[in-house]
Amino acid sequence: MNNYRILTLINFLTLVAIGISSPLFTLYLQELGATFALISLIITGAMVAMLASNAAWGWLADRLQARERLFVAALAGTAIAYFWLSAADNLAMAWLARLLNDVSMAGVATLSLALMGDALDASARKGRSMGFSRGLGSLAFAAGAFGGGWLADAWGFSFIFLVCGGFYLIAALVALRLREAPASTPSFSASPVAESRPSGLPLLFLAGVVLWTMAHVASTSMWPNYMNAFGYSKTAISSLWGLAAVVEMPAMVVSGALSDGIGRAAVLAAGGVGIALVQIGYLLLAVSLPALIGVQIVRGFGFGSYTAAAMTFAAETGGQAQRGRNSGVFNMAGVVGQLAGSLTGGMLVQVAGFHALFILCAGLALGSALCFLWLRRRAPALTAHKWNPG
Repeated sequence: MNNYRILTLINFLTLVAIGISSPLFTLYLQELGATFALISLIITGAMVAMLASNAAWGWLADRLQARERLFVAALAGTAIAYFWLSAADNLAMAWLARLLNDVSMAGVATLSLALMGDALDASARKGRSMGFSRGLGSLAFAAGAFGGGWLADAWGFSFIFLVCGGFYLIAALVALRLREAPASTPSFSASPVAESRPSGLPLLFLAGVVLWTMAHVASTSMWPNYMNAFGYSKTAISSLWGLAAVVEMPAMVVSGALSDGIGRAAVLAAGGVGIALVQIGYLLLAVSLPALIGVQIVRGFGFGSYTAAAMTFAAETGGQAQRGRNSGVFNMAGVVGQLAGSLTGGMLVQVAGFHALFILCAGLALGSALCFLWLRRRAPALTAHKWNPG
């Protein structure tokens, strides 16, 4: 089994675990006695730890040139964090376990992207391959989310965290089969601009990542509450959410392949425009369930277009020597957007209502699209697919 298939399998296993645990973690903290304010503090603190850890894991991987071993360590650390969480009987233990989880998860996200970039280094179909791998992960997340609630009702929170730890432990064992990537000597099409491409990620790209992620997280963090205000049942809300996750799989494959042909920036911009249209759909069409189904399909394609192209761009820019650091910086930008979005969503709704939130999110998403289009104009060699295999 080659590294691409191994990484795709690991991605599937880890996203099943994330799908199981993510919707239930705050309920677990509440069961342990945490107030809503304390829950917010625990999650924010863990995200700050993840923010700092992304760059550290990437720098360490490039410095030591030991991505495979560090990746196994990060997966094992996440497994330990879940086992610890399952045994937690007080908030202090749960908080420390969550810190270890997010620090280790930063390593998993950063190193898996760098390793995937290594695996696809000489491929002419990076976008499609990245889209398939990440899209399969979306299906895994959806399956975990659907099954997690049932497991928690039947066996309790401790059991589901044991299950999640088991998934990560299996992933760590699978990662032992990864082979060290050879030194890369890619060939690009003759272009003086392409040969002088910078090693770091462009600021316009990172700005677009922050804006897009902020828009998406701010909107989705309050979307269930918005749907509830219209009288939709929990079943309808979860089904609409799951529909978007299912659509993400084909969307990532299609948009990844499209980015191989027309360039990453154009597909990234389409992802920004798609998420902006979703916000407008929430504003105008929330009273109609059939119309919301259409909006959620657009959301799946908007998410898929951005995610496949952004991951591919981050993994291929700068070459193998800089791939760990670039992956870490890319994930850092995403966490900054997550923090800003999670802090903005609830506070803005509290002060100005849901409509103000969705208007802001539409503006942020359009802002990300403009960043990506500007990037395409400023650095066409970085955003167009110029790869020749061999």
